[in-house]
Amino acid sequence: MVEVRLYTHGPKASIPVDGLEELGPDVFIALEGLGTFRGVSLEERARELVKSGKDLLKHSLKIHKESTRRGHASITTSAMLQMEVRDCSRVLSMLLVAPPFGSYLQESQRRSEVSEEYVVTPPNLGLNSRGYGEAVSKMLGFYRRLVKEGVELEDARYILPIGVKTSLFASVSLETYVYFLQLPESGEAKEYTPTEVFEFAERLRELLEHVAPALLEARLSFRNRLATYPFPNPFKKNDPLVSKVAKRFNYPHETVVLDSLIIEEPGEEEMLKAVYEGEKETLDSLNPFINVITLEPMSLVAYHQAIRHRTVPTAVESIYDAVQRALKNPEENTVIPPRVKNREELADEFQHIFTEALELYRKMIDNGTPPSSACYIIPQALKVYVIRNYNGYNILYPQGFIGTRTCSYTQWEERGIAYKIWRDLEKIRPKLASLMGEKCRYLGFCPERSWCPIILKYHKYDDEIHRLHK
Repeated sequence: MVEVRLYTHGPKASIPVDGLEELGPDVFIALEGLGTFRGVSLEERARELVKSGKDLLKHSLKIHKESTRRGHASITTSAMLQMEVRDCSRVLSMLLVAPPFGSYLQESQRRSEVSEEYVVTPPNLGLNSRGYGEAVSKMLGFYRRLVKEGVELEDARYILPIGVKTSLFASVSLETYVYFLQLPESGEAKEYTPTEVFEFAERLRELLEHVAPALLEARLSFRNRLATYPFPNPFKKNDPLVSKVAKRFNYPHETVVLDSLIIEEPGEEEMLKAVYEGEKETLDSLNPFINVITLEPMSLVAYHQAIRHRTVPTAVESIYDAVQRALKNPEENTVIPPRVKNREELADEFQHIFTEALELYRKMIDNGTPPSSACYIIPQALKVYVIRNYNGYNILYPQGFIGTRTCSYTQWEERGIAYKIWRDLEKIRPKLASLMGEKCRYLGFCPERSWCPIILKYHKYDDEIHRLHK
C-alpha cells in the first residue's frame, strides 16, 4: 500500500494579531492575494479581517474559488508541500516525477540492489497471480545472476519489471499534483490507470483536507482538466500523435532530429562571445532563439531518467502500444545493455526472459486482467518512443541536457542520445553544434571526483589542476 508522509507545508506563519495563533496556507495565501489590491502588510490585512468579524476560512474559500475560476494559477502554485512517497512501484514513480514544476529525489536502482521484498503485486490478477509471481521470481533470479557475473546494477536492472518498489521525496506545489487529485472524478478509464495512482490521490487528498481545505475545495471545484499543465504519461490507452511520428520514421533505433529552429538574429559572433566568455545575460536572451525537436527511442530505464530533465518538454507514447509492438517483434523492441549484449549466453537468456514476460502480459489480458494491473510485469528494457523539445539552455548550458548527459559518468543510453543530437546538429546546424560541448567545456574544470580525457579537448588539465577545483 502506498504511503504518503507530509513533512512540511506552507506558507504558514505566526503573527501578532489577537484571535489568530497561526495562519495556514488557506488564509495566508488569501491575505497575500488581497495584497495585490492593497499593499499593506500581512498583519494589517489579518487585523482588518478579524476586526470586521468575518470568518477567515470562509472568506478565504470565496477568494480562492473566484481567483481559481479566473485562471490565477499563482494561488495553488503558492501552496507548497514537501513529502515522501514510500512503498510505491516504479509504475507510480514514473508519473510522480514527470510534472515539470516540482523537485524530486528518488531511490536509484543504479545504487540500490533489488531483492524479493521490493516486488509489488498489483490487484485484479485473479487466476494469473501464480504466473505473475513465478515470472517475477525468474526475472529477479536472472538479475542476481547478472550482478554475480560482474554486470553493474545500472545494467542488471533492465531485466526487472516496473512493478518493483521505490521511494521518493517530492517538493511540489499543490497545483503540481492536481491532475492526480482530479482523476477519481474525471471518468478516466481505470482500465489503463494503475490502482496505485488512485491510492496516491486518496492519501494526498486526505492530507490536503487537513492542511489546506479551502485551497483544495476551490481548485477541485474548477473541473476542467485542460486547466492543468501537461506532463508525459505513458499509462494511457493510446497516443496517436507520438505513434504516428514513430511509424513515419520506421520506428528508428537511434534518435532523430525532427526539426530545428535557430533564429539567426543574434549572429554567429554574438553567440560565440556569449558562450566562450560566459556572458550569462546574453546567453539567457539566446535561450528562446533555439528550438530542437527530436524523436527518441529508449528503454523504460532511460525514460525514467529522461523525464527528470524537467526543462525539456516531453511527450511519450502509450506503454500499452509499446507492448503490443514488442509482442509482434520482441528483439526489435528490447533494449539490452552493451555489457550484457556482448556476452552471447547472457544476451540470449535476457531476450528469452524479456519475451516470456511480454507473453505473460498478453495471457493476463486474455484472462481478463486489466492493462493497469498487467503492466506491472513489463520489463524495464521495453523500448518506448518519446518526442522532446530542447531550448538553448538544454543545448548550450553546462547544466542543460547536452552538457550533463555527454559526461562520461552519465548513464549510457542517455549519453548516446545526447551525442546523437549533437552529431545530427553538426550536419544541419554546424554553427550551433560548434558551440556545444560537455559540461567541462563550459565550466573549465571537471566537477566529478575523477576526471577523464574529455576535458583535454578544451583545456589544459591534470591531477594538480583537478585538486585545485575540489
